[in-house]
Amino acid sequence: MQKLRCHNCGRELPKGSLKYIVEIRSFADFDGYLEEYDGDVEEGLNELLDAMENLDQKALEEDVSKELIYILCKSCRDKFTSDPFQTGKAVFEGEDVKGTIH
Repeated sequence: MQKLRCHNCGRELPKGSLKYIVEIRSFADFDGYLEEYDGDVEEGLNELLDAMENLDQKALEEDVSKELIYILCKSCRDKFTSDPFQTGKAVFEGEDVKGTIH
């Protein structure tokens, strides 16, 4: 049987031990702005659809939305939640969050 380990530090997480699931969901945002298009709109859409047919479906889906799940020990979870991008900057929570949140 495969042993469960922290995705960050690799520490073994035995059955019944304290562990955390971190889910990360990223998705494309739309700010309501569309650039002006000088050509025929229908022709432009058809060109875009043709180009998309030649691309990998999974890659297209990941360009729009992607979900990741990690299992972390308490120490790694605490480090991650205090500075997820390792920038040394404070994390904003609740009312401090600005911008478009869906």
